[in-house]
Amino acid sequence: MQRSLVIGLEGQVLTPDERTWLGEMPPLGVILFSRNIGSTPQVCALIDEVRQCTGQPTWVAIDEEGGRVHRFPWPPFSDRVPARVYGRRYRRDAEATRRLVFEDALRTGMALKEMGFTHNCAPVLDLFLPEGDAIIGDRAFDEDPEVVEALGKAALEGYAQAGIEAVGKHFPGHGRADADSHVAVPHVHASLDTILREAQPFARLIGGGLHHVMTAHVVYDQVDEAVATCSSFWLREVLRGQMGFSGHVWSDDLCMRGVGEDPVDAAASALSAGCDVLLICQPEGVRLMYAHLRP
Repeated sequence: MQRSLVIGLEGQVLTPDERTWLGEMPPLGVILFSRNIGSTPQVCALIDEVRQCTGQPTWVAIDEEGGRVHRFPWPPFSDRVPARVYGRRYRRDAEATRRLVFEDALRTGMALKEMGFTHNCAPVLDLFLPEGDAIIGDRAFDEDPEVVEALGKAALEGYAQAGIEAVGKHFPGHGRADADSHVAVPHVHASLDTILREAQPFARLIGGGLHHVMTAHVVYDQVDEAVATCSSFWLREVLRGQMGFSGHVWSDDLCMRGVGEDPVDAAASALSAGCDVLLICQPEGVRLMYAHLRP
């Protein structure tokens, strides 16, 4: 399990415990949040210290979607518009909008790469569905899977050209969910056919450079009683089997309430279901995980 972990850090410098964990039981990677970010030199120094502790080319990830989900309070990150803005523009000028999304991802990716990041947990490939909880909302490009596919592909290409691995999220789709998975267990009351139709951006981009997919902490109750993150049906039968995905399956943050109260138990369930990258983003969850892993 240790080598599947991508862990959150407490602050802008490593704590003594973090140095010990990184040195003695290196995770696959770390993920940074606003609490870890003070300035460009500080972020570079933090990333360098992580890799000095692990002695490995450790992954460093972040959520830089644009719009309301960004971690750096300076350009080019703070100037990015929500994905939904591009969805509206696409209907007026598809080619120009694809180019704008590509350039935005390229510019963002280059800035991340320069600081030492390897992965960005974006783009959002969920649909914009007004009946869903607002946690997705304008983070999604559009309600039409074909528009989401086109703009998601442009984003993937921009990040790839910058040397950043993109993580498409949240499989098989969070847009229709009735709650925010940070604080509750969301449900989707829709048929398998409807869910698969709305998951087409994932299916189509798998052959177009999508090597990392993040799961949804959502129960699709007409299909399976488990949240997708912990569902072998969604991850092994649908994502791996039907869609032919051979890349890395990331859990969403296993400290979120959408997947239960115990991140250690959630990690075991996610790993068993088919996740091979386990996000533990909150410091207390990381502490619990390493207490579990250390003899």
